[in-house]
Amino acid sequence: MNYSESGVNIKEADQMVDDIKKYIGNNIGLYGGLFPIYKYLKNYKKPVLVSSTDGVGTKMMLLEQENRLDIAANDLIAMNVNDLVCMGAKPLFFMDYYATGKLKKEQANTFIKSLSKILSEMDCELLGGETAELPGLFKESSVDVGGFVVGIVEEEEILGPQKVKEGDIIIGISSSGVHSNGYSLVRKLLENNSIKFDESVIEPTKLYVKQTLAIKNLINSAAHITGGGIEGNLSRVIPDELGVDIKFNWELPKIFTKIANSGIKLKDMFETFNMGIGMIYVLPEENFENVEKILDDFGEKIILKSKIKKSKQKVKIEY
Repeated sequence: MNYSESGVNIKEADQMVDDIKKYIGNNIGLYGGLFPIYKYLKNYKKPVLVSSTDGVGTKMMLLEQENRLDIAANDLIAMNVNDLVCMGAKPLFFMDYYATGKLKKEQANTFIKSLSKILSEMDCELLGGETAELPGLFKESSVDVGGFVVGIVEEEEILGPQKVKEGDIIIGISSSGVHSNGYSLVRKLLENNSIKFDESVIEPTKLYVKQTLAIKNLINSAAHITGGGIEGNLSRVIPDELGVDIKFNWELPKIFTKIANSGIKLKDMFETFNMGIGMIYVLPEENFENVEKILDDFGEKIILKSKIKKSKQKVKIEY
């Protein structure tokens, strides 16, 4: 018996590496990714590096089933960089981890090619990554991916609860759908035929990098709405003794209407999903018109607005 017969195809992996060289650049074959940080430091007085890591979760099972590794690439990037920009940081470089039970070169190439294209559009370098063929640990057709991103921000421009004050307002912009959280419930509903599969179920996660960086000097904090919903994530960027009341009056994306019609309680949905709000910003009220105009230039409409006030409860949602 040899390594190939045990389930690991080194030749397939080598061919894949040859195919993706043009997407990775000069770091292919090295033991680590090289990034010339000195080129960026000259533009900062007190630069701070910010990092984030995340995956796509069990949505990968549906994306693999539909052979949509391009969406997996988009979602992996989004789950990382959308968190990063909540700190006010510009993404610098990204690395990925691609694990599978049996390497399929074309499938992996689609994933890497998609990563490279999306990252290049936000001026973030795909620095490298790891492809692991793990028979026995994964089912033959299974794929899972992870990502790691590093960005940079001026120390005094770091966004967060430390900047939020009473009288600030919150505004929310739309999600594209479920994004990449809550898929254990979504898959259960599909298995039970409580909802039917269509493209809205795996709609790509929306990217908020360019929008957020364009307004970062006009806002105090930002919340990427992921697992835990609006309350769980917005609470992270509001200081103690302050809070906000939110009235649910915006239109839901199609997928959430389907889930609600399946019998899932609205309370459970708000605790699990983003419920149509992908990003929330906290800002001084006097900056609202400027922020609204900039977001409009990106095709974003404000679908949620409320005010920060003294409160023992950080986020209260009226269903």
